Amino acid sequence: MYKSAFYTAMVLMLMGCGGGSSSAPITKVPHASDTPTIETNIEQAYLNAINNKRSKQQDCGSKGMKPTVTPLAWNDALYKAAYEHSEDLAESSTFSHVGSGTTSDWTAQVQNLGRGSTFKERIENNGYANWKNLGENIAKGQTTVEDVVSSWMNNPGHCANIMNSKYNEIGMAQYKKEGVVYWTQNFGAR
Repeated sequence: MYKSAFYTAMVLMLMGCGGGSSSAPITKVPHASDTPTIETNIEQAYLNAINNKRSKQQDCGSKGMKPTVTPLAWNDALYKAAYEHSEDLAESSTFSHVGSGTTSDWTAQVQNLGRGSTFKERIENNGYANWKNLGENIAKGQTTVEDVVSSWMNNPGHCANIMNSKYNEIGMAQYKKEGVVYWTQNFGAR
């Protein structure tokens, strides 16, 4: 009984703490489908597909020829933000870099934004703080990592994000609903 009361008091006390700068991560409230841990082989497949493209000069159409760039490292906070947005896109039947602002837009709910979240807000909300550069790619409908990366490489803006030397970390996720796969790729550098 006393242990239970003590732990309840500690949880309530910790929940009451706040403050900090606007770039500090905001604790996400529990969500009905919390971010699953990504399997190591899937994480590696995502990294291989992206870093393979980064290892060669690429023609990004109207964004020009892009030289080879260093490989990206995986970042779990960027993955969580990517998963959040992929799930939101699927659950809200929307397709935009701006979150839906509905209950599936976790960041908008946690921060009481009264609008859809931006990719920067989602990334910060999932714990990626003190960043220098951020970027995001989204896609819908591709069923494999190879297909989605090819699709992004055929789009000048997405290709330029993948080949951007200012990024050194990545998180990528997919969410499937009713046979349609939604993809989000978040880039960062600190």
